[in-house]
Amino acid sequence: MKKKLFFILIALVLSSCLYAVSFGYGYSMEGFSGFNQSSSSRLSFALDLTDNRYLTVEGGAGLGLRGWKMLFTGFNLDLSMRTFSLTDHIFSFMFANPVIWSPKASAGILWDDSWDFSWRFGLSVLNFVDVHFNYEFLRPFVMFDPDFDYCGWGMDLIRITYYL
Repeated sequence: MKKKLFFILIALVLSSCLYAVSFGYGYSMEGFSGFNQSSSSRLSFALDLTDNRYLTVEGGAGLGLRGWKMLFTGFNLDLSMRTFSLTDHIFSFMFANPVIWSPKASAGILWDDSWDFSWRFGLSVLNFVDVHFNYEFLRPFVMFDPDFDYCGWGMDLIRITYYL
């Protein structure tokens, strides 16, 4: 009886956490150097694991150009965490509505069109959080092969995510 009550209590606590989860979708423009030498547009979906977007899981797929040839730049799965938040900041002139400046760090994995993967680590210093939107500008990332040998770098020029 005590075990049943314990599992029911755990199930209630875990189900109450679902109220904090929100979903989003986004669009980004990025470029790679070394990994697949391309620029691409990436559509992504985000799952917010907290009630204020401090920890998010993002997955997406991209299409890009190499020269004049269209290519698939791969699938990605990233875990992002905001580091701190400021409401009064020097970037407030960029937005009409009040936004929170909150840099974030991310770690993830990227699969290319031949299902080879690489590890991806990024730092988004210019990350801004609105009620429904997340704006990121000039987000650099580095990439490593499965043995953690350096294999390239890239940058998201702009990334906009809308949370439902």
